[in-house]
Amino acid sequence: MTADAVAFDFGGVVIRTPFEMAAGLEERLDLPRGSIDLAGPFDPDTDPLWRRFRAGEFTELEYWHRQADRHAGLIGAGPDRLRSFIDALFNAPREEVIRPETWELQSTLRSLGIRLAVLTNDLGRFHDPAWIERMQVLDCFDPFVDLSNTGILKPDPRGYLRLLERIELPADRVLFVDDQPVNIAGAEKVGMQTVHFDVLDRPASISRVLDMVSA
Repeated sequence: MTADAVAFDFGGVVIRTPFEMAAGLEERLDLPRGSIDLAGPFDPDTDPLWRRFRAGEFTELEYWHRQADRHAGLIGAGPDRLRSFIDALFNAPREEVIRPETWELQSTLRSLGIRLAVLTNDLGRFHDPAWIERMQVLDCFDPFVDLSNTGILKPDPRGYLRLLERIELPADRVLFVDDQPVNIAGAEKVGMQTVHFDVLDRPASISRVLDMVSA
């Protein structure tokens, strides 16, 4: 079924993952390679916390809290260790943060008349307003639904329903794209079309989105 709108997750899809930003942080802090030992989906065998998250032992947010605690001494974290850690990872030029493949994809979708939206758990929790403004992304998506301060997080159905209310389309006319399978499952439960964005095979993921909107 052709979609009238595509709703992207933000972290990992519109912007690169924290895992991909770790090497840049090491360079900025003049740390030995591997000091910021984040692996996640890129090498799960070396990241026991990631394996526990994917097994359902705790949430993705808890995963990042634990990683922030582990790395607090390296980055000189403030009272909010999570915010300090994410700020440090993403304190980079826009071109190093925005995922170029997705940026090209959103341009293509826009040219096809497809509405573009974002549904994210953590924009306001992870990033301060100055950083958000510097990335120049808010005006590219309508609506941009950030669940940070709502008490709701994907995969809670209420998050997707909030997006659908704002976008004013039935669930089966919206394609949801996320890099976490648990969030894809949540979208499917409310009737949305979905594409799992595989950060290990980004070209295939983007091709799948294009196939879905042109089917």
